[in-house]
Amino acid sequence: LCKHLSADLCHPAGPACPDVWVGYRGKCYYFSEDQGDWSSSRNNCSALNASLAGTDNQQDMDFMVRHKSKSDHWIGLRRDPGQPWKWVNGTEFNNLFRIGGGGDCAYLNDQSGVSSLRCTRWHVRSWPITQWL
Repeated sequence: LCKHLSADLCHPAGPACPDVWVGYRGKCYYFSEDQGDWSSSRNNCSALNASLAGTDNQQDMDFMVRHKSKSDHWIGLRRDPGQPWKWVNGTEFNNLFRIGGGGDCAYLNDQSGVSSLRCTRWHVRSWPITQWL
């Protein structure tokens, strides 16, 4: 799941997201169907001028869960062994939601929650991208 990073997408008539992206609360989200590990998913988002999706509020999390397919989607949350969870922008995770599993990279699972796996697993079918407007 990617979130767009470009700040020039705001228009007086409202947000203008690229085709197949979904706008929500001033951000554009792309729910990719590409498979990959966490790092390749992050790189794919970067190639789209976006980052793996992250949030610090329940509204955005509910939106991402509601709009994702049945596939699992990587999000921009990871941790180094023995360290706290951090978002891709370096912000420490505020424990907004529970993260299941014992991995170091987080994904939206098919039970409307967040789980974690080893970052190198290809188990996760898709990745979400968000792009700021």
